[in-house]
Amino acid sequence: MTEATTEVPPTATNATVFTFEEQATSSLALYGMSILCIIIGSYRSGQYIRKVISKKRLVEGSITMKEARKFPISASLVLFGLYLFFKPASERFLWVATVAKTLRVPDEYVQKINSTIITYTANSTVSSDPVEPLLTRLASKIPQEHVPDFIRAAALRAYDQLPTIGKSECMTLLTFLICFEGVSAFASLVKPFVTSFFKHAPLVPSFLKYNAPYLFSLKKGKKEMEEGDMEEAKNKDIEYIFKMDFDRHDLIAILMCSPILISHLYKRHWITNNIIGISFSILGIERLHLASFKAGSLLLCGLFLYDIFWVFGTDVMTSVAKGIDAPILLQFPQDIYRNGAWEASKHSMLGLGDIVIPGIFIALLHRFDNRVVQSTAESKTNQASLKGRYYFSVTVAAYMAGLFITMAVMHHFKAAQPALLYLVPCCLFVPLLLAVIRGELSDLWNYDEGKHVDNEENRKRVDSNKKNN
Repeated sequence: MTEATTEVPPTATNATVFTFEEQATSSLALYGMSILCIIIGSYRSGQYIRKVISKKRLVEGSITMKEARKFPISASLVLFGLYLFFKPASERFLWVATVAKTLRVPDEYVQKINSTIITYTANSTVSSDPVEPLLTRLASKIPQEHVPDFIRAAALRAYDQLPTIGKSECMTLLTFLICFEGVSAFASLVKPFVTSFFKHAPLVPSFLKYNAPYLFSLKKGKKEMEEGDMEEAKNKDIEYIFKMDFDRHDLIAILMCSPILISHLYKRHWITNNIIGISFSILGIERLHLASFKAGSLLLCGLFLYDIFWVFGTDVMTSVAKGIDAPILLQFPQDIYRNGAWEASKHSMLGLGDIVIPGIFIALLHRFDNRVVQSTAESKTNQASLKGRYYFSVTVAAYMAGLFITMAVMHHFKAAQPALLYLVPCCLFVPLLLAVIRGELSDLWNYDEGKHVDNEENRKRVDSNKKNN
């Protein structure tokens, strides 16, 4: 969803010129990391879905046709909200005035907007604290005799002690949350090695060999209950607001990976950024489940238009990408040969959305190749037809071609490019063309894993099967 981009091209004031070797090295590094994420994530996706089905559970986090329709709109609202958040308040007002003129709003309303801008700009020079004028106005409307002096003094003292919460504080919190989630994703990739070590290494304490599970949840009753009834309530009478299950080895893996979190929060180095970004991408491809080929096609087409509009039509995408100082993209330095890996500072970048979005579609094709959603008997019956399937391999090659075109165009025009403009046609039309050639278009187009999606209808079916058994 975000764009692939390089640093600003050299000008008279910015005379750094990178050689072809430097640019090729950074591009190839991003190229290799993105393809690695997609291949590993796709294989892990097949294993994850197969595991969920074998345990007769439903897949959470699925993208159906309904979610695919809403996704570009929801993403646009979030992106534009972040854009307004990063813009200074006066610039927000100016943007509103410009839009009002474009939409041919009557001049009297445009003048009111302009006067609001002038008033706000004048007031902002008097006080930098937006809360203080509001408190002053409220205090002036309260009669003196209604509020004793000691209450006024206490209120002012309390106000002075309140921490200032502004844009920088919000960004710090957002960055911490993103980094923590990324390190948690990395810990989940490390966990199998931790478990294997504790099970096979000698002299390991027994409490580490025993991987105790934990469940942290928040439930809500669908009807009124007395105190204590929630614990024994039936599934039909409750719903989970929040549910997180983990085990002892998860906690150990997170503790082992926590230095990456601390290091990135303090240093913002490209290596820790890429560790978090790659972990995000692999886990995202693994856990974000496309329910059908149709849903995947609709999602790609919607985000194709989304990416083009927000990159070419406005400065929204580039402003947000530069404003968020968090690991939401992969980086590789172009000046690595000059300054070394630790001191390099001029980076090429590729957004995680340009990896995860095509990646979950390619993972769907991997599951189609292997008929992950079929039973064991059905899989044995179709072994002969499965041997010749290679939609996954062909689409990975198509993704590689699309990403190569993206980077070539980017370096040619020295400007940010909406990567999905080139990736979506390659990843969507190539498997469709292959299906036409092989006479499997109907099978591919109608491929559906909807019966394993966690929704109300499937939950009722699963509960009914459990009762019958």
